[in-house]
Amino acid sequence: MAIKDILAVVDTGDKDEQFLRDALAFAEFHSASLSLVVLSALPSADYALTIASPIFLQDYTEAVEAKQQRIAKLAGSSNVEVRMISDQPAVIFTKAAVYARYADVVLFGPADNYDYPPIRRETIESILFASGRPVLILPNGHKPRAIEHLAIGWNATRESTHALRAAISFAAPGAKIDVIVLDAKPSTKGHGSDPGADIARHLARHGFVSTVVPAWADELSDGNGLVKAARERGAALLSLGAYGHSRLREMILGGVTRDLLGGAPIPLLFSH
Repeated sequence: MAIKDILAVVDTGDKDEQFLRDALAFAEFHSASLSLVVLSALPSADYALTIASPIFLQDYTEAVEAKQQRIAKLAGSSNVEVRMISDQPAVIFTKAAVYARYADVVLFGPADNYDYPPIRRETIESILFASGRPVLILPNGHKPRAIEHLAIGWNATRESTHALRAAISFAAPGAKIDVIVLDAKPSTKGHGSDPGADIARHLARHGFVSTVVPAWADELSDGNGLVKAARERGAALLSLGAYGHSRLREMILGGVTRDLLGGAPIPLLFSH
C-alpha cells in the first residue's frame, strides 16, 4: 500500500530543525499529506524529573506559538497540518496514539532532537501498543529514496511478522530483503530446523530477492548487532518487531526495542 498519510511527532523545543526538514522531504518524496503533532507536556508529579524547573502555563503558550511560527517558516508553501497537544503526559500519550491510527506511518527523529526524551520514548511506546501503526525513526539528514534493499530483524515472532508486513510497504518491487537472524537456534516453536529459511522462501514467492543473514551480538547489544549487520549489508532500512517481551522485562533486563528507540545511523521501522 502506498504511503499517503504521514504523522510526524515533535515537541516544543528547538533542537529538531533537521528532523522537520527530513519529515517535509519524506512527505514530498511520497507525495503524501503530512501532519505534525507538537507535544507540549504540562508539569506533573510523575514527570517532576523530566522538566527541570517550574514552568507556568504562559511559558507553554509562548513555546507553542513559537513552534508554530518555526514550522510555518520551514514548511513554506507546503500544505502541513499542525496539531498541538498541551496536556499532562498521560493524556499526551493517549491522544498521540489516537492521531496515529489515521496515518500510514509515524515519524520520529533521534532522541537528541527532543527537549524531553522520556516523553518522546513513552509516546513512541503508546503509539506502538495502541495505534496499530508502524513507527519510523529517521537519522538526521535522511534522504528519502526508493527502498531497493532493506533488512528485517527476524526472530519468528508475531511482532517480527508485523515488522515484515510494514517493511514490504516500503520496498520497491523486486527489492532485496536481508533476513537477519541474530544468535538463532533451530526451534519447533519458532525458527524451525533452519532459522530464517521459511520466511526467505515466503518472500521469494512474492518476488523479493531474499537472503538469510546469520548475525551474532558478540560484545554489542542485540539491537546494535542487528544495526551493524544491516549496515554492513548496505540496507537502506531496518525493520524490527517492537516489544516481543513485556515493557517491564525490557526496562529491567534490556532488549532490542529499548536499545534502539533513541535512533541509529540507519532508519528504523518498528511494528508491534
